[in-house]
Amino acid sequence: MTEQTRTLGFNFLVLFVCAVFVASPVRAATLIGKFTPIPTGTDVNLTVEGPLDWVHWGLYTDSSIDRKAGVTPQIPDFTPIKVNGPFQYADNYNGYSWSEGFPTRSAANTPTGVWMYGKANGFELRFPAGTTPKTLKLYVGTFGAVGRFTASLSGTTLSYSDSSITNEKNGPGGVYTLDVAADAPGQVLDIKYVVDQIFDSTGNVTLQAAALSAPGANNPPAVWISEPADGANFSANDTISITANAADTDGTIAKVEFFHGNAKLGESTNSPYNMTWSNAPAGNHLLTVRASDDRGATVTSAEVGIFVHGTGGVLSGSVGFPVASVDLTAEGSTDWAHWGLASPSMFDHKAGVPLQIGNFTTLGTNITQGLQDYVAEFSWSDGTPTAGAGPTTTGVSIHGSNNGFRITAPADTTGRRLKVYVGLYGAEGRFRAYLSDNSAPAYTDTSLSSIYGNPAAVYILDYKAASSGQTLIVEYTASTLFDADYGYVALEAATLSGGSLPTQTPPSVAVISAFTSANYTAPADITITATASDTDGSIAKVEFFQGGTRLGEAINAPYSMVWSNVAAGSYWITAKATSAGGAVATSIPVNVTVSSTTAAQVTRLSPFASGNRFSFSFPTESGRTYLVEHTISLSPVYWQTLTNVVGDGSVISVTDTNQTEAQQFYRVKVR
Repeated sequence: MTEQTRTLGFNFLVLFVCAVFVASPVRAATLIGKFTPIPTGTDVNLTVEGPLDWVHWGLYTDSSIDRKAGVTPQIPDFTPIKVNGPFQYADNYNGYSWSEGFPTRSAANTPTGVWMYGKANGFELRFPAGTTPKTLKLYVGTFGAVGRFTASLSGTTLSYSDSSITNEKNGPGGVYTLDVAADAPGQVLDIKYVVDQIFDSTGNVTLQAAALSAPGANNPPAVWISEPADGANFSANDTISITANAADTDGTIAKVEFFHGNAKLGESTNSPYNMTWSNAPAGNHLLTVRASDDRGATVTSAEVGIFVHGTGGVLSGSVGFPVASVDLTAEGSTDWAHWGLASPSMFDHKAGVPLQIGNFTTLGTNITQGLQDYVAEFSWSDGTPTAGAGPTTTGVSIHGSNNGFRITAPADTTGRRLKVYVGLYGAEGRFRAYLSDNSAPAYTDTSLSSIYGNPAAVYILDYKAASSGQTLIVEYTASTLFDADYGYVALEAATLSGGSLPTQTPPSVAVISAFTSANYTAPADITITATASDTDGSIAKVEFFQGGTRLGEAINAPYSMVWSNVAAGSYWITAKATSAGGAVATSIPVNVTVSSTTAAQVTRLSPFASGNRFSFSFPTESGRTYLVEHTISLSPVYWQTLTNVVGDGSVISVTDTNQTEAQQFYRVKVR
């Protein structure tokens, strides 16, 4: 099953797009290359070298790739030439650092990279050149070999070649700098770096990094949330202090804005960049910050998730190593579940009792695969559809950053214990558990992590909710991939004990409104729709809640209601289904953000083009933020920030003085 996106749209408007065609002479294609040795011990700062983009290869494994965060990727990944590699290594003669990367936010002087061995083996990169002049740097080396570097621009006769790097064993490398501009759209700079001669049976070429810049390019700022930590808990009465770190390598930070989802909480214009969030509602909240520099570039940080909780419930968790043999029948006295016995879709569970541990929902977009080598053996004698099995080491896995699994179990005012058996390979796992009524602090753990191995863990959750008909929600995802090609998280089994054995299966319920395509402006009328079903009866009613406040109910399908006159803010919506037999279940909470007012449509005034300059004006509203962007093409499209200003009620003029293309497209966004 694939998880639907659970967020609501925000009023972020594209108010006009205009195209400007500039009469300018046709620019001749250029390709100029040069080689520069890198002294041993040098620390190359990729954040500084790559204002437009950068890439580093091989931080953890041969498939590890880190990129500049907050920009559209322009540097492609390499393609291996021939079959002898790639392999990861960590003894390069110089290092690399960055402070605004993804998935690894920062690194300091790492001597890592990848290598291919044997004559004519190596790397190829195909870089879309574009007609705007750019400078691409490739950081390479050799071991026991001579490397041959070539670059050619398609559609032209331009080329460059060099064989300067020679090392009889390990030794220093260098950087190839390519100044390139195409004379027509669609031209590609084809770069190859291969072993030309070998002095050793493992003679090889190495590739560590690449960086992209352009004349006058503005390096965007780097920004991240330093407090609170991801997974932090706060009570509903707490005052939450949010602190951001921001830096700009070629200018200054103009402001840092703080967001809860898409709702702006505040901003700071001076370091330290912080603010206080008061009266945060109970629920699971995603925080981000956005930094703007003095030249208008903006970057949004990675999300930090926090939990705000009420009282009345209990949720405690611990993690340990699984025992060698697990009897699911004995351990799961109330219910148990096992996944992947004969196929990735196989779901076995306890027979003769109402289903309580539901089948998993996948988080992310990748598909599940079977797993055969878990460290613990599982067995059972009271299952369905497989009556008895074991010992088996099977399970299911899913590859990809932020991909994973969600399972649920019933929660009420009686105590229960849920055990969840998981694993991973080449990743860091993030395990989170929380109650649907937010009546207790959430549990978060990221201790299960391995670059090369496949460790396993059992998470033990002791819990109860503040009221009946609630749900314990468990999510297990890959927060970081060390092996970009094969890193995964795995789910094997779960057992439930404690609590009274229900006489009927709880209903299933989910909020399904198409929130992602909606923009809500106060005072808003929001239609909330839910699906509900009951395997051993019928649905008596579905109630809708905002936090702990009941909004209304529906007794017939489709289960829907209109929440009227909603004020600006961020809200958590749940649906509670009650079956005809009295069984109750609560949906997973869904977040909705309502903005304050609708922005007035932007009216373009006085457009004027002259030579390489284009200017236009537009009226503003006080307090609104206006983001002006431009691109040289609408297919493919790559919007870049021209300026970012806050309106004061006057008419603002914008001028682009660096037009080098025959055409430019402009748009203005307002929030």
